[in-house]
Amino acid sequence: MAKGLLEQLGFKRTLNAGGHITVYGGSCPDPRVVRAMDEASGRWVDMRALERNTGKLLATQLGCEDGFVTSGAYAANAMAAQAALSLARERGRGTKSPNVVIQSCHITKYAESYVAGGLGLKEVKRRSESESLAEHIDPSTVAVAYVLNDQDFEFNLRETVDACGRAGIPAIVDAAVVDPAIRGIKEVLAYGPDSVSVSGGKSFNGPNATGLLVGRAAFVSRARDLSFPNYGPGRGMKVSKEQVVGLMKAVELAAASDDEKLVDEWRERAERVKASLQGIPNLRTEVVFPWRLNFPQPVPRVGIYFETADGEKRAEEAKRRLAEGSPQVLVRPSNDVIKAKNSITLDLRTLRKNEVRVLAESLRAVISAVMRQG
Repeated sequence: MAKGLLEQLGFKRTLNAGGHITVYGGSCPDPRVVRAMDEASGRWVDMRALERNTGKLLATQLGCEDGFVTSGAYAANAMAAQAALSLARERGRGTKSPNVVIQSCHITKYAESYVAGGLGLKEVKRRSESESLAEHIDPSTVAVAYVLNDQDFEFNLRETVDACGRAGIPAIVDAAVVDPAIRGIKEVLAYGPDSVSVSGGKSFNGPNATGLLVGRAAFVSRARDLSFPNYGPGRGMKVSKEQVVGLMKAVELAAASDDEKLVDEWRERAERVKASLQGIPNLRTEVVFPWRLNFPQPVPRVGIYFETADGEKRAEEAKRRLAEGSPQVLVRPSNDVIKAKNSITLDLRTLRKNEVRVLAESLRAVISAVMRQG
């Protein structure tokens, strides 16, 4: 029999123990999200009005002043930077070599999102405890970026927002990884930044190619004016009416969820998987909770350590077998929170309830075989 389209494209039975990672497809939206997108697909709408109405709903759900849907957190960062540049030029700032100040420890693979359209990054480090971030801001600086990640900070979020307030420039925050989403966004917004960028395909589990830019009304309005469907630097960062509706449905569902129950479920899954690997010689497991961020988030990780002389080699062999098995098992990248080369890191938030047992069985079978080999 001829293979179906998904099979032809390489889809197979897969257990995602790696989390909401773009290269793993990003998200598997709730069926209610898909139905909302399907309903929107049969209708026409003025996209400008749609994005304005989205801002009103986001204000209700998140407590922000305004917001709109972007084609991902990366695009939200880019449009925040462009809004900052536009506002700076109106005030006569940033006319020569405009830059976004960012801490060295916040330089990630996504930092380039800020430099589209002629902006540069000004990398800064703290030289003394008494030093203020404001000392690094000069007339060419149009904004200061703060990135939530697993690196330490030298200037915390409060110091960042306060320094921007004194200098009269925007504080723009990359909070793509917050989870549970609404609680995390509200916690960041409480510090008073001008904008917060969030992924729509991670903790919201909405359409993967979506994100949010939320924050202060005047700043967000400027960013929206520069973004799709308007003509400006964000025109090419297109988002469809179906994606807007899908993400807003995901936000609605997140607002109705019990965050504490959700976090407890994540942790229980992690403990179950850890327990399933007990008794395998030279194997150590741990639950890392909460995930260590420069802005704490209650996200558990499972660390699996191969404690042999050739532990790194065995860890890589186990990852290979898991990826090639049936079901295929995807795990976190090796540069995650747990950076030991002799380890495997799991993020179980993306598993369905009935997949936890199957994952535990697959892990035990594969890892036991790898540890028995000569």
